Amino acid sequence: MQKLTILLFLNFILISACTPKTFTSTPQEKRTVHLPAEAQIQRIVCFKFKAGTTPEAIKQHMRGFANLQDSISYILSYQVGPTVLGDLTEKPEYDVMHYCTYRSEEEIKLYSVHPVHQRFIKQNQGIWEKVLVINSRIIN
Repeated sequence: MQKLTILLFLNFILISACTPKTFTSTPQEKRTVHLPAEAQIQRIVCFKFKAGTTPEAIKQHMRGFANLQDSISYILSYQVGPTVLGDLTEKPEYDVMHYCTYRSEEEIKLYSVHPVHQRFIKQNQGIWEKVLVINSRIIN
């Protein structure tokens, strides 16, 4: 029961730390994601936080990642969400997933070495147990 309470609390913290436009729809509304026309690459970054990570540290991570879009022009669109159980029988392996789109693989490479991105990593990597990054081409 204590684990469930902690998970629910972390999900609440993750949701409340996100930008308002990310979670504005009610469950009854149909949500459509509109990608910029020039978006060619989807990047998904999954994070698992270390046990004992404070809600404040998670908020800092969430704000920091969301703010990357304001500082790095290569990020065309951004969304975020905590993982959910869905049809799984065990807790998902990762706690949160960030979704970004880019024009090209070259822009992802430029993003990855951008000083603002490097600063985000340095400020937050201490709370990450593991990170998974997946890049894929968007097919319309």
